[in-house]
Amino acid sequence: MRHIHMNTSRHARGAQRGATLLVSMIFLVIITLMVVSAVKVSTLNIKMVGNTQTEKEASAAALQVIEGTISTDFTQLPVAATTTVDINNSGQAGSTYTVASPAPLCTGVKSIKLSELDAANPNDQPCYASGAAANTGIEGAGGSGNSLCSASNWDVSAASTGPNGTGTGPATHQGVSVRVAVGAAC
Repeated sequence: MRHIHMNTSRHARGAQRGATLLVSMIFLVIITLMVVSAVKVSTLNIKMVGNTQTEKEASAAALQVIEGTISTDFTQLPVAATTTVDINNSGQAGSTYTVASPAPLCTGVKSIKLSELDAANPNDQPCYASGAAANTGIEGAGGSGNSLCSASNWDVSAASTGPNGTGTGPATHQGVSVRVAVGAAC
């Protein structure tokens, strides 16, 4: 009987070694799946952050072109323009955006009321009409409450294309009001 007992003991140890290997392999597969999942999530996050950065940079490039347009006398001869903007002044192709800006669009002209002017402001003083000028034939000089100045309203917009032509961002619009002489048209 002794001989049978030893043989059963060896068989039990061999079965236990196989179970340990099987459990180890299952844990190894689970850990591998977790690592692969973490790598995929981090790669997706990096792509999303990169896309958000490109979108913000494209918007900033469009705003830079709009501000440049507004700082000139664009009302005299509004023209369309295409400009390149190096968003971080690095001189590298990966940071250069192409910005298309259509001609600024005049959306209307509105008379400025005398009540909207400030007599202490030197820019408002030329807009005042004297009471003696009521019948001079000058538009705005009558009793309508209008001044000798008007405000022209403009829509200045721009849309940028990312580095290496990587897609066009949404158009950015800026409304601007510019003081003009009364009777001026768009």
